[in-house]
Amino acid sequence: MTRNLLRILSVCFLFPIVIACQKQISSLDEEEEIEQPEEVIQQLPKQFVLKHFTDAYIEVWSMQYDTVNRRINVYYDDTTNANPYDALKASYQFNASGYLIKFIDSDGTDEETSIIARDANNRIRYITNHDEYFRNPDTSFYTYENIGDSVRVSIDRHGYFDQDVEKSSYVYTYKNNSLQNLRLNSSNFLYTFQYQQNKLTNMEWVRNGDFIRMAMTYQTPAPDESRDLFQELILGKDHYLQDIRDMYFFFLFKDSRFLTLSASDPHHLASFSFAYKSEDDEGTFGTVCTYEFNDKGQPVSIFMESDEYTAQYLIRY
Repeated sequence: MTRNLLRILSVCFLFPIVIACQKQISSLDEEEEIEQPEEVIQQLPKQFVLKHFTDAYIEVWSMQYDTVNRRINVYYDDTTNANPYDALKASYQFNASGYLIKFIDSDGTDEETSIIARDANNRIRYITNHDEYFRNPDTSFYTYENIGDSVRVSIDRHGYFDQDVEKSSYVYTYKNNSLQNLRLNSSNFLYTFQYQQNKLTNMEWVRNGDFIRMAMTYQTPAPDESRDLFQELILGKDHYLQDIRDMYFFFLFKDSRFLTLSASDPHHLASFSFAYKSEDDEGTFGTVCTYEFNDKGQPVSIFMESDEYTAQYLIRY
């Protein structure tokens, strides 16, 4: 995405871009002429097309940017009729400070609603997920601890089925104008994350000779704008939290509660690979991504290929 998205975030949606720990990371140049909302809206994606060649299906998603009600909706488009907004796929509702407070996820039939309750400082107190197929909600309660330039986010999850509590903690640190996930401790599994110049390059879990390793390479190692501004627009100010990133619809890879690789990352993920070993099994697999851009430098095609699947995103502006 282009640097103009920084203006879009501030002008159109009134979301000044700050990290949730309240550190200011960017501001608009006062001498710079600000584009009008109707002009910058034209620079945002209007539609996404997902072509899954392996499973032989195509989905078209239409974007609806509602600046008045601070809401972004994503709709399934049945291309056999003229209406681009046929069925809701996802909905993102924000408060006046630019934080996500409600998320709806739908496959066209089943719908799950997440309510994000926040304290006076807009930190998440809890997230409650409601699904019509389950009697009890799934609720995650958050606590925070500052450790130097890092913050530990501890989460107690009460699951849908038996309300058993699953505990996990994430440690984020403030580097290169973004909060980065350094460690994830969940069910006695400790994952570590490594970054280079604001890019996630490795994720690893090792125990008693068993391991899971993931490596990422990038096509654009040093873009003019290194932050994923479209993801920030969709998810709000605490977009870096993994539970919030799980709500992102435009991804190349997602493993809920562990990792989301964004398709709008301006570094343009070129490949990601896994290697794993356990007592009973071991192996490797990976995915290669190739891009096409328009004359404004915006991606219009992302082609993904692995040993298991082939798929493509088309982005329409």
